[in-house]
Amino acid sequence: MKKMIFIALWISVCVSASMAQARVILPDSTQMTTNPDSVDLLPRQVPQGLDHGHEEPFDTINLKLPAATVWHLHPRSGDRIIVPMDTLKYNFQQTTVPDGYSVAGGYLGPVGSPFISKIFFERDETGQFPFYDAYKPYNKSPGQQIFYNTRVPYAKLDYQTAGTRPLREQRLRALLTTNFGKRLNIGLEGDLINAKGLYKSQENKHNDWGLFGNYLSDRFETHFLASTSTLKHFENGGVTDERFIREPESVGQNFSTVDIPVKFTNTWNKIKTDQLFFSGKYNLGYSDQKKDSLNSSEFIPVASAIFTSHYTGQDRRFLSYDTAQVTVEGKDMQRIDQFYPNRFYNTAVDDSTTFSSFKNTFALSLREGFKPWVKFGLTGYIEHELRNFSMIDSVNTTIGRTKHRESSVFIGGILNKQQGENLRFNLQANLGVVGADLGKFNLEGEVETGFNIAGKRTLLSGHAYVKNITTNYLQKHYHSKYFWWDKNFGDTRRVFLGGKLYIPFTNTTLSAGVENLQNYIYFDKDRNIAQHSSNVQVLSVRVDQYMKLGIFNWDNQVVYQTSSDQEVIPVPMVSIYSNMYLKALIAKELTLQFGVDAHYHTSYFSPGYEPALLQFYNQREKEIGNYPIATVYANMHLKQTRFFVMLYNAASAVWKPREYFSLPGYPVNPMMIKLGLSVDLHN
Repeated sequence: MKKMIFIALWISVCVSASMAQARVILPDSTQMTTNPDSVDLLPRQVPQGLDHGHEEPFDTINLKLPAATVWHLHPRSGDRIIVPMDTLKYNFQQTTVPDGYSVAGGYLGPVGSPFISKIFFERDETGQFPFYDAYKPYNKSPGQQIFYNTRVPYAKLDYQTAGTRPLREQRLRALLTTNFGKRLNIGLEGDLINAKGLYKSQENKHNDWGLFGNYLSDRFETHFLASTSTLKHFENGGVTDERFIREPESVGQNFSTVDIPVKFTNTWNKIKTDQLFFSGKYNLGYSDQKKDSLNSSEFIPVASAIFTSHYTGQDRRFLSYDTAQVTVEGKDMQRIDQFYPNRFYNTAVDDSTTFSSFKNTFALSLREGFKPWVKFGLTGYIEHELRNFSMIDSVNTTIGRTKHRESSVFIGGILNKQQGENLRFNLQANLGVVGADLGKFNLEGEVETGFNIAGKRTLLSGHAYVKNITTNYLQKHYHSKYFWWDKNFGDTRRVFLGGKLYIPFTNTTLSAGVENLQNYIYFDKDRNIAQHSSNVQVLSVRVDQYMKLGIFNWDNQVVYQTSSDQEVIPVPMVSIYSNMYLKALIAKELTLQFGVDAHYHTSYFSPGYEPALLQFYNQREKEIGNYPIATVYANMHLKQTRFFVMLYNAASAVWKPREYFSLPGYPVNPMMIKLGLSVDLHN
């Protein structure tokens, strides 16, 4: 069935290359806004396919791309947030490895495996279904979905492969979108990951599909998304003998990576996610007669009524057939049981948790700029969410299931000014007024100003928030074979203040932030959920510096972090991503980038990974770091085609002892060749 779907998609992609279609609709600036919910402050990044790949000020409102206009959708206000298309000329290879998701990140080895950023301010708040959080780089919510409006049918194919059979790692992404007339666009996309894993019992499969579209007119704007995602990740619990990685010569025998002993086998996590999303906006306004020879008119939106509806259904299952009987300290148990101190039932592991959410939002907005004296936009909304949970429970001696239903009502508003050059701001607030999130609130603000110095634009921005976060149901209650708790946690309070400065003369971006957290919830060294009642402060300072001399380029991102309590919030003191490369244009057609890059952070007690919880915890047994994960690469771009060849983990050939662990017990892939190809198909 999967093969038939892909054959159909491939035929559609090929057909699209030869079709012609309606012209693109370029939404006007009154309908476009910068991201009202963005935590990543301006200055915005230049799309690296349109410029040299360095971070510079970028006016998203005035971006006009020849093939299509693309945007995200604000899930509450219905605003379209324009984004650049993925036409990355440089550093494309870095986007295909897990290391590329952050200056410093932790993961299990293969692409598609659970991931955690080691930069604290890059982590999101815990979701209602926290098992899904570990796959953040591969998840897609309606707010992250890219919508299109195309002049011609547009298709894109990405393919990456690494290693050799039978341990090959592959990823295939495909997109096809086209307009039907001037107003309607429909698209289909797929993302398939099949990573066998270079280490024993580490296979990883993702099957993600999405159908999306939008209809745009002066009065009506609608967007929809239907997506399904299935991932299956085999768990090995980590390697048990680090000598095979650090000093393979000391083992005294020939071996391959699949011969390295691991904790357990025949064990896996499986997650299924289905989403349906719809957003409808009705614009109230008037027609403004233009003074031109055509005597044409332009619709000016004044206010809008918005309705959005979002359904999410999720299921997580943790199973193990690693049930061979062993004797540990005189006790008979299944082999996997020896790694856990508690067992709340005696049969083979089969833990399952289900979650569903049905969220509806109604909003009214006053549009910015419909008159010269209207200098800001204002949106108010009310939101209702119904949630259902189900998990195993113990009834006498029989394993049954417990079910829980809760609802929550929020009211909120957004005040923003996103037009003009000298001052832009975004203020938003929401408050839980009824139900499970009663008392939860978020007050958040961004402000940006810019000024010219010697004809170059310098940008300064600030960001702050105060949050009171109620504990979600699965943080308070969770039942499984190895972990079982019913807690009564207090609300978490977070206060953050930060800012960013872009200096055009040196191509430098400086950013800093500090946050105070009280009642922070985490998993302790024993892998039990815990709450720290005292205050913890986290400080982060970041410098992004880009240098160029002729064809020589050197890009650096340096992050300094400190935590007042490393046992509660552990962070590396210094994290660095450095990329040194030559860049040249050959025969006016082929762009060549050849270089070496590396991710590095200082040694610290990096989070551990617990498969039975699908969570990261604060282990205190082993420090990770002081070792570069480096690649040597050649990246090329020819018209509508991008391709690269990479030697991954190249430092391991010369840097000894080999400490290329991303997390305790989890080494990254050994030195290997990785190839990638991306083709854009449009007329």
